[in-house]
This record gives sequence, structure tokens and C-alpha cells, in this order.
Amino acid sequence: MSIPRRETRSFFKDLTPLLTGHLVLPEDEGYDQVRQHWNGRIDKHPAALVRCADARDVIHTVQWVHSHGFALSVRAGGYDFAGRALCEGGVVIDCSQMRTVTIDSEAHTARAQGGATVSDLIVASQKDGLATTTGTMSSIGLAGLTLGGGYGPVMGKYGLVADNLLSAQVVTADGQLLTADATDNAALLWGLRGGGGNFGVVVSLEYRLHPITKVFAGSLLYPLDQAREVLSSYGEFIKTAPDELTINAGFIHMSDGMPALYLSPVYCGPPEEGERVIEPLRSFGKPLADQTQLVSYDTLINAANVLAPTGRHYFIQTQSLDSLSTRIIDVLVEHAQQFSSPFSLLAILHFHGAASRVGATETAFALRQDHLLVEFVAGWEPQSLKEDQRHVQWAQEGSCALAPYALKEGYVSLLDEGEQERVRLAFGLNYERLLGLKRMYDPDDVFHSTIGHIKPIVPPRETGQVMPLEEPAHFSGHLPGGGQRR
Repeated sequence: MSIPRRETRSFFKDLTPLLTGHLVLPEDEGYDQVRQHWNGRIDKHPAALVRCADARDVIHTVQWVHSHGFALSVRAGGYDFAGRALCEGGVVIDCSQMRTVTIDSEAHTARAQGGATVSDLIVASQKDGLATTTGTMSSIGLAGLTLGGGYGPVMGKYGLVADNLLSAQVVTADGQLLTADATDNAALLWGLRGGGGNFGVVVSLEYRLHPITKVFAGSLLYPLDQAREVLSSYGEFIKTAPDELTINAGFIHMSDGMPALYLSPVYCGPPEEGERVIEPLRSFGKPLADQTQLVSYDTLINAANVLAPTGRHYFIQTQSLDSLSTRIIDVLVEHAQQFSSPFSLLAILHFHGAASRVGATETAFALRQDHLLVEFVAGWEPQSLKEDQRHVQWAQEGSCALAPYALKEGYVSLLDEGEQERVRLAFGLNYERLLGLKRMYDPDDVFHSTIGHIKPIVPPRETGQVMPLEEPAHFSGHLPGGGQRR
């Protein structure tokens, strides 16, 4: 539906009185600022953005949009690189103002509103010496990170972000506010743990916290001519790395313009053991720099923000690998030599330990074997459409070169809008069950502007049939503190 710009305010006049938050329209002075996306490459013009103050605002907006036939998207932290949080000509439910985090220090849990960022959680929880698995940057939104699964620097010990999700409140397509936990709507909770934003608007999330204050972490930098030797040793070392040690790797541009290999270990065990545990990494080659040290967890998470400032243009492609063969290492090194921009990054995320000991069907996130997630992150300052395509092509060519060696499953959070065919593969055995959840909670596909979009092919109201939903499998993976979730 399109509305003449001069008529937008009158068109939304019956929604405005229902809101505690603010309705932002194209004619408003702050419209361009509010619609700004972290990825400057995204330039979408919604018909309206509803800056929700609470769950009631979300409920009223979902009901209003559903009755008026508008396209709908949801923005939480706003860090989805593909821009799915904004819909052209539609209505954006903007939860970015809903950022309150409350900590129960005795129960070791945190309750975060749907727009809270990693930083909001860490700032609140670190006061009590607690934290949980988070992404690698503090500015990332928790909701989107969780719904995709959520890789992080301590997941070897504590699992994915989604593995630490205890409950959530969700506004569904019909405007109901549901609580999903181990007792109520347990199948929905299963789907929220890595199944994408397919089922509703998550307005709050409850997480398990762990005693994390300081970690031994940092980076070891190696010149490119040592990269093959170092990566080969790295590939062997991580096969037996303890849960407490997660080691990411990759390539970045140095200040002199030359690419370099980095190893980025994070050890979350006893602080006095950190130096000894990472010592073998130093023998893989002759580091240009050793920046490893004991740091607070919030310092670690804040450090990476500088790599991805708001407004720069980004494009990301990914592949998942079960190991680093000689040929794969050659592909990685050769592609690092061809960086199209000094702002680009080739990252390798280490998935192992507790995250791998969760069964493939115990949560919606399906890729549970030890693996490496390779991210080709093209970042650049805009110049021309021709130049834009050169950077996009760098990432696409890197992904294509790794594809013959990659696992079929992938990471839905980092799939581009042109990779819809990979969604089914990413969810693997869980796809049909997720499709059943979609038919139950969103049969009209209201939430179609989502990561890992699952489209219900035949709505149940037309066939009279609904795919039966299994009871969620007991989550028996090795959880932080040695417990199990039922």
C-alpha cells in the first residue's frame, strides 16, 4: 500500500492516540535520522516508524497494521546488515528505545527489553560480576543476535546466546502477548532459540548469567607470509582446545596498508591460567605483536566496535567449514591478499565445546558440530555504484571459492536477501518443524521481513490442516554450571 506523502498523518490518525511512544512520519523533521541504518548501504523509506515505549505499543501497532494491510518490519538493535529491519513503504515497529535490563543477582538471570543491546546487558550484569555469551561487539542488538543463534567469544564454555535464553515475551501476528518458556508455549521457545524472527515481535528476553568478570584475551598478529603455517597449526590446535578457550582468527588491514593474520583467543577459565593456556599460540610463528592480557569482559566486548562504525557501507557473505585443509587455507590467504578496501575484514569464528554438545534438534539452531564460520565482511566508504559492486564482488567471490569445501548448513543471521535458498539448508532437520510453528503463530506471513524467513506455503485456514507440532526435545546439552534445562 502506498500513501501520498501529504496524507500520511491523517491516515495514521487513529493509531497515534493508542501509543505511549512516538509515530515518526516522512514529513517529520527527525524522519531521516530515525530511518538511518547502521549499514549506510541501506536506504529505505518506510511509510511510518513507530518508536515503541512498551509492549502495549507493539500490540497496538501489530493489530493496526494487520487490519490495514501494510507491510511490516521490526527493528530491535538495528544491526542486521541486509536491512531487513526497515521495509520500503511499510510500517516499522521500532523497539530500539526499549532497552531496560534488570538483573536478578541471586538467580543469576537477566531480563532485557526487546531493543536492548549487548552493551546494555553487560553494563547491568557486570556490576554483580555476571555475564553471558554475547556477540563480539557491544553495540549489537540482543534480540536479533539471539533469534539467529548468536556466536560469541565464550561460547565454548557457555554455548550460543540462544542456548542461554530461558524465556521470552512475544507479540504474535494476531496481537497476543505470549510468554514462551519451558512450561508455557515451549515449542515457541524452541523456535526462538535460533529460528529467526519468524513468529512475532520479541519484547523481552530472559537470559541465564554466569560468573564472568575478567578474561584472558587479545590478539596475536602475524605477517601474511606466515599465514599458511600459522593457520595450519591453528587448525590442529583448536581440535583439542578446552571449553574455556575460544580462538577466533582472520585477516585485517594493518595501519601500513598491508594485510595481516590475527589470532584472537579468549580464555574464560581461572585468570591465572590464561597465560599458560594460550602460550602454544605464540609458537605457531613469529608474531608481529602480542596484545593478549587479562581484561574485563566489557572491555573485550567494547574493543571490536571500532571495526564497524555506523554509516559505513557493508556487505557480508559466509560459509561454514568443518576444518582447515591446505586448499582452504590457500583460498583464505589468497582472498586476504585481494582485499578490496582497507575497511574490509575476513573473520573466522570458532564454534566448539558446550555449543557443540547440544543436539541438532534440541534448539532451532541446527549446525551443532564443531566448525568454523568464515565471514567475508566487505566494508567501504561510498564513492560510486561501480565501486560498490567491486566490494560486493570481493565478498561473493570469497564465499563462492569456499563453497565446494563448506558444510551445507549456514548461519541464517548472515545470509543475504539473495540467499533465500540457503535458509532451508541452514535449518536442516529443523526446517519442517519451524514451518509448522510459522503456520501456527503467523499463518498470514505478517512477519516476512525477517532473518531466515520461512514462508507458510498453504495457510491452515485454507486447507483445514495444520502440521502437527512435536513436543520440544529436552535441552540436555552441557549447560553453564553443569546444569540441564528441561
